[in-house]
Amino acid sequence: MKSMTVCLFAAIVLTACADERSAPPAPAAPSAAVAALVLAAEPAGAIAVAAAKQRGPADSIVVTGRVANIVKGYAVFTLMDLAIPYCGETNKEDHCKTPWDYCCESTETRTKNALLVEARSADGKPLATPALGLQLVDRVAVTGKLTKDEHGNFVLLASGWFRQERPQLPDYVRWPQ
Repeated sequence: MKSMTVCLFAAIVLTACADERSAPPAPAAPSAAVAALVLAAEPAGAIAVAAAKQRGPADSIVVTGRVANIVKGYAVFTLMDLAIPYCGETNKEDHCKTPWDYCCESTETRTKNALLVEARSADGKPLATPALGLQLVDRVAVTGKLTKDEHGNFVLLASGWFRQERPQLPDYVRWPQ
């Protein structure tokens, strides 16, 4: 009986550890202001990140890409062009534990194909929120206004987003906490 209890305990611990590595952290609920940004239907006319940046500033645009980074505590994230595969997306032998960082690509490629997305409050500050309702490597379509500052940096001021896909990642992926 004692050995059965030890085996059961070991199985529970191993299962919990395996789930922690393979599953993203349990999502917190987004703030009401951020939850209101989640679109019920996919917006039409989405273009790639690189194409949006090439076109330049626009009052109304829909851009599609993958979530490559999320700023903790705010409705701010980086969108990566879909033409750039996340690490391990095409080469399954890669075994990258952090596919959303696009470490397989050069800094120049990452910079050229990335776009900062911000949801701002009426006073122009990024919305504070415990979560976005998005995860890293989610494919999303974001609506909003594309701006460019005096230094040439683009920012998409989001008015909404729609999650198009949440890919299944391998068990060895270690999700950030």
